[in-house]
Amino acid sequence: MPYESISAIEIDRKLRDDFRRRLRDYGVNAETTDPVLAVLFRTFAQQLETLYAETGRIRLALLDELIAGLGIEKRMARPAQTVTRFLATSAPQFIEAGTELIGEAESGERLTFTTDAAVLASRARIAVGATYQDGALRVMPGIELPEAFQAMRPALDPVRVNLGPNPALYLAIENLPPSHLSQHGFFFELSPDAYFLRQALQNEPWCIFGNDGDLGSAGILRPKTGNAGTMNLTFLVDGAAGEAAQTPLPAEQEVPNLPAGFYHSRLFLMPVIPPERRFFCRIPRGMEAALNKIFGRDAGRLFSEPRAWIRISFPKSSPSLHDGISAILLHAMTASNVECSNQTVYFDQQGTSIPISREAGTKTFLVAPLSVFGEMHTAYLPEFEPASRQDVGRFAVRNGRIELRPARRPDGSNEAYVNVRAWVTAGSLGNSVGPGRVESLLKRGTINDVRITNPTSAAGGTNSEDYEQAQTRFAEALLSRGRIVTQADLETMARSFDRRVVRAEVTSRLKRTEKGLQRFQQVTCRLDRDGFVDPDAEIGVLRNELDRFLRKRFLYDTELQLELEWN
Repeated sequence: MPYESISAIEIDRKLRDDFRRRLRDYGVNAETTDPVLAVLFRTFAQQLETLYAETGRIRLALLDELIAGLGIEKRMARPAQTVTRFLATSAPQFIEAGTELIGEAESGERLTFTTDAAVLASRARIAVGATYQDGALRVMPGIELPEAFQAMRPALDPVRVNLGPNPALYLAIENLPPSHLSQHGFFFELSPDAYFLRQALQNEPWCIFGNDGDLGSAGILRPKTGNAGTMNLTFLVDGAAGEAAQTPLPAEQEVPNLPAGFYHSRLFLMPVIPPERRFFCRIPRGMEAALNKIFGRDAGRLFSEPRAWIRISFPKSSPSLHDGISAILLHAMTASNVECSNQTVYFDQQGTSIPISREAGTKTFLVAPLSVFGEMHTAYLPEFEPASRQDVGRFAVRNGRIELRPARRPDGSNEAYVNVRAWVTAGSLGNSVGPGRVESLLKRGTINDVRITNPTSAAGGTNSEDYEQAQTRFAEALLSRGRIVTQADLETMARSFDRRVVRAEVTSRLKRTEKGLQRFQQVTCRLDRDGFVDPDAEIGVLRNELDRFLRKRFLYDTELQLELEWN
């Protein structure tokens, strides 16, 4: 019988029966129960009924406490995510991270969406997009060509050309501002079955063609996961002194640290391009003949103007790029349905346990606490964060409530109030915001000469996670901690680090040291040379990162020797 269905009367009857049975075991027959014992049984039964009724809340509170103590992602709501485009009509405009937008749900409710990262809006546009696969180049669908290119009636059939063994995507960007591609965002619209391409985009390098039309290490960029699943592109090789002279960007607003949203791994953000890497070229080397066949004899006139050319490589086994990538949108940025909640809690009036999520009675769901500051402007720490001071304030989130332990003043008394700020969301309600419903700013006049469009619907919003979902995620997190224990673990880890690692071999060896013989693991990784743009520059970076990746997951006091060879 489940705990919730047991009443105090049933518990009381069971206690009386057990008590009489126990007396009979000792040869005592009691037909009546002592009045004092009867009151004791009823009182105890009432307390057990209350305890059983709170079993669900207690289980959630204990699970929350365990998750917080182990540093696993907390049991919070997920905000809905959408994609917005910022199109500058005149001068370039910098759109700060955390810019607040207004979205309208199907029910008519107005919801707040904030941009997940900073993006630059300019008059730049994609002039040409082409896919290269199986030795053929063809114009991409879903990219609106400029009028001059459309007038040439480009051929839509693939054109044979030799641009290397790997598939690739080529983009030509024109009308760039003086800062080149700095902080420009690219959003990829993929077909529903393009899961492999989405996975590849998370890891494959981008490369800006040099002024001579060649690829070099100075133009190689790699994607790294940022806030809410946006992919931040960073240069493979650090710049020289010229990088320190780049124009500083405006200070960003306060932005929530969000997990990957529905459109994660499809929004790519360029870094600040230093002056010495603002490359332009007319046509990449090896593509001129193919472009002449696609655009006709006057292609030389169309491509006489230097543009910024980008190549995105893909694995050899990739499915059709032409069918999998529907469109690429420039000046795009994701926005999540979050807003900042700010309240002051007076302990003598409201106590130390305050509702902070809808499961405890508020109108919105909690995404994450932002800050908790006391009256002396000192930050309250999470419950399990170590601190040397004993008088510091603490907080914990359980069952939709934030539990506070007041900090102590210098005289030993408790603080009287605290300011609590948190990121909150409308949860699944945000999923009802359709395309074209997030096109206005919350604070008008903060951004001028910029047109906002919303090409996608909002999706991925969830309410607070229940016990079963949190328990399943908790178990998966414990089972996938990424530790290397066996030889098979080591081979798998090394092989999965980068697709260019074709094979990994592990051998246990001995070496002589000052302390005697010591065992070490020799890992030999065989690499695909065709997957590198500039092998001399890239292989050193790959070696260092793979070595750190493996050592971080090794058992204590295990030695590693890494060797890289061409396959």
